[in-house]
Amino acid sequence: MSGTDKEKLLSFIHEVGFAIDDVVLYLDTHPQDKQAMEYYETYRRLRNQAVEEYTRLYGPLTNENVAFGSYWAWVSTPWPWEGGCK
Repeated sequence: MSGTDKEKLLSFIHEVGFAIDDVVLYLDTHPQDKQAMEYYETYRRLRNQAVEEYTRLYGPLTNENVAFGSYWAWVSTPWPWEGGCK
């Protein structure tokens, strides 16, 4: 896999998020499946850790990741059309 550490971490967040979405759909029809619930908790924890790391290193992904009392950091960096997504 090529790419920067930032790209790799963001890709991991997306992959784990997909796994969570998938197991949530399964749990909608199998709410008593303990193994699926453990899977959900494991991947939810992994995603939260990865999002926290990404936020710490590169800034928040969404407004939900902004620390209370913090400023809107993404307005201080270039926007995607200004080359900010490189």
